[in-house]
Amino acid sequence: MDLQQKNYIGYFFNNKSELWNEVKNTLKKSQNSIYIVDEHSVSEAKSKLNLEENPNNLLEILSTQDFFLREQVVRAKPVIEALAHKIKLFSNDNLVIFLEMTWAVRTPSGDIYLRELHEAFQLFLETTPITIICLYNESILLDEQLMLSLNSHPFIYTPEGNVENPYYLPPSINRKNQVKLRFNHWLGNIYPAWHEQLNTNKEESQDEKNQYPLEKTIQTQVAQTTEGRWKIRFLGELRIHRENGELIDWNTKAGSTRKLKTIFAFLLIRGEKGASGEELADLLWPDSDSTEQGLNRLYHAIRYLRIVLEGPQKQKSSFIVHQGSNYFLRLPYDSWVDLPMFQELCAKGNEHLKENNLEQVKICYESAERLYSGDLFSDIPQKYIDNNENDWLWSKRYWYKEMYHKLLYSLANINRQLGNVSLAIKYCDKVLAEDPSLEPAHREKLIALAESQRFDALHRQYRIYCESLKKFNLGQPSEDMRKLYLNLSRKN
Repeated sequence: MDLQQKNYIGYFFNNKSELWNEVKNTLKKSQNSIYIVDEHSVSEAKSKLNLEENPNNLLEILSTQDFFLREQVVRAKPVIEALAHKIKLFSNDNLVIFLEMTWAVRTPSGDIYLRELHEAFQLFLETTPITIICLYNESILLDEQLMLSLNSHPFIYTPEGNVENPYYLPPSINRKNQVKLRFNHWLGNIYPAWHEQLNTNKEESQDEKNQYPLEKTIQTQVAQTTEGRWKIRFLGELRIHRENGELIDWNTKAGSTRKLKTIFAFLLIRGEKGASGEELADLLWPDSDSTEQGLNRLYHAIRYLRIVLEGPQKQKSSFIVHQGSNYFLRLPYDSWVDLPMFQELCAKGNEHLKENNLEQVKICYESAERLYSGDLFSDIPQKYIDNNENDWLWSKRYWYKEMYHKLLYSLANINRQLGNVSLAIKYCDKVLAEDPSLEPAHREKLIALAESQRFDALHRQYRIYCESLKKFNLGQPSEDMRKLYLNLSRKN
């Protein structure tokens, strides 16, 4: 890596051995370095980097936790302050900081505020003579995180050295995340004379402020609003945070909170298709005396829902739109939803599992587990879900709950293989508390108990498994489980 180039460099990798080799090569060119681990442990980094090979190099290995990158809410200010405090301890300006970026998948806020962190790092580097090299494991970071990070580094490391990044976007453009601004910037890069004509850095006119981007992170239309992105939780109770962190309050002086949440959830799942008034009225008031009565009740519920979503804007709602005979939900641009992140983390974990990359699986699965704060829209009343003619939620809720259970007993298996048997047992207990008859979880717990030499507990667990089958009328133990129990018992 050429340290004479720009001082905010992105390094994207899949092969870990290449990562360690390139870091060691860079260390030889720098007298002072900080390596901030996240995917790896401090001890593992010390071992891989062979510090004794570079006795003249002052290298300190720290954790992302030391820089507030493991907090429930990751914000730029405390991260930058911690970084500024640390570099004061280094007298030489030739300081290189390596930062493992897997922290971005550990908490929802890591994903939400990644754009803010990139901008903060670049602004910090404008007045600080150091180099930051961000290390991206492509097999763990989410696709949108990788693309955002590609746009955030003026230089990218390649085997031939640092290469100017044609997809780089200045912070002022990257922050707004608008298609037209990106288009203007890249078009100007093709023919620099167009930069002046496009004037992308000029102060926004009123017309520009009224323009809204076309991109969206989920399949809903974009609200015509100046309000910033929302953070929406599908998993567990339906929760919406505004950009400033304020939690939307569903309580109104009139109108049922559960009905309002049901309308919001229904329209959110329907996305760009929307839903007819008759469909919504039938969902919420199936016993109405007439269609007209149901539609009248829906009209009032929609009015109260708009009041809830408007918040401090106090202007005509642009979030619930009525076009023709259908209602549509529109969200502020770039709004974040937990469900796609949960799905992608599970998928990435599965890919690593096929290759037996247990440490990477563990990172992905643990991050997915933290996102699952409850069943899909758990506070939507069952009476609005049990609809044989319109299964809009029941199957989805069941599907994601099964994914979560598989996640838990898979984490039990992984921790057991990695030698953390007690944690493996805890994961088994967690999933069995929700589904006492789940055979894969019983299987994992039996193996973990045998490995920890707890044979009394092993026999008790097998009896619990048999009794759970009887209780739920699921028949006799499977032949595989019976053989497993016999084989494990012989080790006593």
